[in-house]
Amino acid sequence: MIPSQGNFILVKVGRGKQVFQDMLARGVIVRAQDGYGLPEWIRISVGTPAENARCIEVLKEVL
Repeated sequence: MIPSQGNFILVKVGRGKQVFQDMLARGVIVRAQDGYGLPEWIRISVGTPAENARCIEVLKEVL
C-alpha cells in the first residue's frame, strides 16, 4: 500500500485492470491505475463501514 492523506488508498493487486473489471461486474467500483503508470494497482475510495466491508469481501473473491 502507498501512504495516502486523501479519501482513497492504492492497493497493489498484480492485475489492476482485470481486478477493476471483475469488481465492477460484482457492483463494486474501484479504479485501475494503469493510466498513471501503475498497472498493478487499483485505487479504492474510503466509504461507509458497510461499503468498505463489501469492497473487502469482493476484493477477496476476485484475487
